[in-house]
Amino acid sequence: MGGLSSSTVGVLAIIAMVLSILALVVSIAALRRTAQSRREHRRIADADIDVVEALLARVSAIDSVNAQIKGLTDLVNVTRDEMSHSIRHVAVVRYDAFRELSGRLSFSAALLDDSGDGVVFTSLRGRSESQTIAKGVNAGATEHLTPEETQAVSYALSASGAD
Repeated sequence: MGGLSSSTVGVLAIIAMVLSILALVVSIAALRRTAQSRREHRRIADADIDVVEALLARVSAIDSVNAQIKGLTDLVNVTRDEMSHSIRHVAVVRYDAFRELSGRLSFSAALLDDSGDGVVFTSLRGRSESQTIAKGVNAGATEHLTPEETQAVSYALSASGAD
């Protein structure tokens, strides 16, 4: 080592050793960071498989819910159709049939479905007699009905149900 003093060589050796230790620390940190990145990559890669499986499970669940909704929609439509044929429109008209009694003891009651089909019951009360009559109604037709029965049908169809 021609021209370098031993103290310079010692300082250079110390600097080289410090740089070597520093390089070792940086290398260890880089290895740890690489290992951490690999673990994160594996976790993300594994999670991707789980995410795909979870998405497939959700799609299957959504398909199942859609099938249930379709079934319920069909049931609602059937129920709605059945309900349209049930008696849902009712009205009662009270009146004095014979003008001899007060208190409007006679009445006509219309019981109809959504298409106006049904029956009208009329009860006529007098001093010494009482009569009950039933008449069919088809599509809200008021032929052969008294004015009070026609009024009951009209009230029932308009859903006012006036008394």
